Amino acid sequence: MLTNPVFYYQLGGDDGVWQTLQYMTNSVNASFTHPWIRERARVLVAHCKRNVICEDRTLQGWVNGSVQFVRDPLGVESLFNPVSYIEDSLRHGYKPGGDCDDLAVYLASLLKSIGHSPFFKVISRYGSTFRHVIVYCDGIDLDPTLSIGDYRGNNVREGYFKI
Repeated sequence: MLTNPVFYYQLGGDDGVWQTLQYMTNSVNASFTHPWIRERARVLVAHCKRNVICEDRTLQGWVNGSVQFVRDPLGVESLFNPVSYIEDSLRHGYKPGGDCDDLAVYLASLLKSIGHSPFFKVISRYGSTFRHVIVYCDGIDLDPTLSIGDYRGNNVREGYFKI
């Protein structure tokens, strides 16, 4: 059932970021009730005994360890479906790949499937254009790529996008 990602040419600047975030939100809202997503999240957090921070960190670690970080082609934005690409790949024994937005969509889908209320948090460390997206949930930052490190500081701009 492997499917190709959605490719599109992104608008420039922050408008392109908000365009991508809308696509990401639509993908989460179309996938979080899928039985594969709900089952994966339920099984992974069973040991947490309803501790939401444990659930958040467990799912963050799962996504980071199970999906390989791979950048998009230069100048083109692609979004992989969390069900038909990521979960289907994992169920067939393959390690899927994606960039920060793909991993954030998968993590947000898992979190939302078990009753959490995640947000997308976009971050810029170098100037005015947003460069990285993570998930913000239950008062903590969840970076499924674990690639950017500490975001705090004077040269950081953040924006939140409700899912």
